[in-house]
Amino acid sequence: MTHAFTHYRQQQLVRFLAVLLSITFCASLTAAEQSQTLILVGSELSSCSSLNMQQCDKNTQIAGKAEHLFSVTAEKVKKITQQWPSTNQEVKSSTVKVLLAIKAKSSTSITKPALLWHWRDIDNTQLNSLSEQEYHFVMDMLEVPQLSSQGQRLAEQVNPSLNNEPTINNILQFITGSLKVANEQPSVLAITAASRDPYAAADFTQGLLSTASVNSQWLALTPALVKAITTNTCEKLPQYRQSEMRLYNREAIYPDRIQAENTLCSNGVNSLVKLINNSTGVIFNNGEQDLTRSVLFDENNQAYPWTKALQTRPVVIGSAAGAAIQSGGKNTSGNIATITKGSSLLALQADINDSSMFNLAGGLATFNYGMIDTHFSEQNRTLRLATVLDKTQQKFGFGIDEATALVVIKSSAGNLMTVIGKSGVVYLKAKGNQHYNYSYWPAGSVIDIANEDFTLSQRSINKALASIKIPALPLQRFGSILTNAKLRSLIQAMCLSQEQSTVAQQDQFILSLSVQANTAYHRINKDQYGCAISHLELAVSTF
Repeated sequence: MTHAFTHYRQQQLVRFLAVLLSITFCASLTAAEQSQTLILVGSELSSCSSLNMQQCDKNTQIAGKAEHLFSVTAEKVKKITQQWPSTNQEVKSSTVKVLLAIKAKSSTSITKPALLWHWRDIDNTQLNSLSEQEYHFVMDMLEVPQLSSQGQRLAEQVNPSLNNEPTINNILQFITGSLKVANEQPSVLAITAASRDPYAAADFTQGLLSTASVNSQWLALTPALVKAITTNTCEKLPQYRQSEMRLYNREAIYPDRIQAENTLCSNGVNSLVKLINNSTGVIFNNGEQDLTRSVLFDENNQAYPWTKALQTRPVVIGSAAGAAIQSGGKNTSGNIATITKGSSLLALQADINDSSMFNLAGGLATFNYGMIDTHFSEQNRTLRLATVLDKTQQKFGFGIDEATALVVIKSSAGNLMTVIGKSGVVYLKAKGNQHYNYSYWPAGSVIDIANEDFTLSQRSINKALASIKIPALPLQRFGSILTNAKLRSLIQAMCLSQEQSTVAQQDQFILSLSVQANTAYHRINKDQYGCAISHLELAVSTF
């Protein structure tokens, strides 16, 4: 991408955001507390940071924590021996033996790759014998605290202005604008419960939206905090970090984050709810949906006292798993599940059930139009979403591509959607018997919501670019269609060539794509995936 083209796209985006934010502002004047903006991102909001320099412009330097460091000492080996987390004594003994051998090789702090390299060099089989819990326990215990020159914890520093992916900045600009529309002096709470180690993820997620005009702070809503605050046992937080989260030694690595968790617990549930209610927005990070769900609902699927407050923030942001957990509640088709794992091929091949690929209890339910899936086209998840729609008898599914956001603007004046970022959003409507309407909304699309359906707005159609005719697709069956984002590429080619039908295949499954009476193609932007598709029929069969 040339500098001139990037500048052109940014100028376009600024104008587009101005229109959308003015819509939000007008709605907020009439709807007050009822208005809400959801910003659902299809992937991690990967940004330039001291721990993530590959996302930075070339020749960039950022002060701050640059890597996680580890050391093997006699004292640490002793603690590992005493606190071993499982009953597997054989693995315990062999682990201690390897660690003592590493200690003899290296007495200084080293990176995780270097540590693992030593381990594999000594006994690769032994490393592979560790369970997930045992592996994380050893790594947690070996991690080294890092301090700044002032003696404070050395934190990861985030600087999105140095990002080498401009579309992420576009999304971040929209988030900031939405927060400022909702409140002239906005505050946002960062929830990192989706991470195995939410304390480690706190610096990045909090720093992502921290600007001169936005007060961003980490909310220590961890599984350990939930257990302690709901049972009035804050003094047991150290035990709960181990029992509920399988985390160890975090007080040595992130003492300030642990102190924030202790304070939040001591202040009690009412103070937590008030803190959330006083915030303008909340951001949910990427990771494991089930971990986030565990701080929203108890084991009986009952909402915690603070869940409603989170659900009703004026601005709710989710990245990847943090976006997917927003779907939930009920609509006219019944309960809205959250998709948790699995591939399209696995979904097609297996007799999936509630516990294997989706959770019928759903998520936070800020988004109740249908199910959300993320990393969508890039991870070839169209048939995963389609299959779960059929299994749960839901009608609508929304698949968000990477570095792309589906924005939902709600107000008493009416709701609408738009797409911002790099690529687009797939909208699937289940018709039964493995037949679906497939629509693709590129970045820049505005979507009308009416009569339980979602359509490309007339304003988007009116602003569409002139068609560019490309050669017709060859008369062939396109193979391996559920790999390498081929389905999105094929459908984009259909749009540009004004194709009427084509056929693709993955293993024993045939995908038939056909124009219907209400199918329409419109070029929304000049990018690779800029062609909007409305109501293309997708049918799945086997041979």
